[in-house]
Amino acid sequence: MAVSGYVESLLGGLTPDVKRVLTEAFRYVLPNGRFGPVAHQSKSENFLAYYVNSTTGSTANEEFSIVHGLGRTPYLCVPVLSLESSASQWIPLFVTRPADSQRIYFRSSSTSAAFTVLIE
Repeated sequence: MAVSGYVESLLGGLTPDVKRVLTEAFRYVLPNGRFGPVAHQSKSENFLAYYVNSTTGSTANEEFSIVHGLGRTPYLCVPVLSLESSASQWIPLFVTRPADSQRIYFRSSSTSAAFTVLIE
């Protein structure tokens, strides 16, 4: 997260009332960024990223794709372990081709393994 002191220094030339309100807002927002609960195709709490649950293919190292639902091409995929389930696992995922506005493409040595990722 950003350092609040830097943000506050940018507000220096504002009127005292505006500076006070914006300073309080930034002091609240900056340290309170959250990803939020893990749920399939739900938006993270404070970031423009979405959770996606999926399962690897039934054949090892064969390409499979996931519909991501962002409506744009994502540029980041982060594996997620939900601590609300004892079945959460990290599995090896390899990108087989660039994502597009509909799907992300992977292969994995794990077969029929459920996993969750955060897509941005």
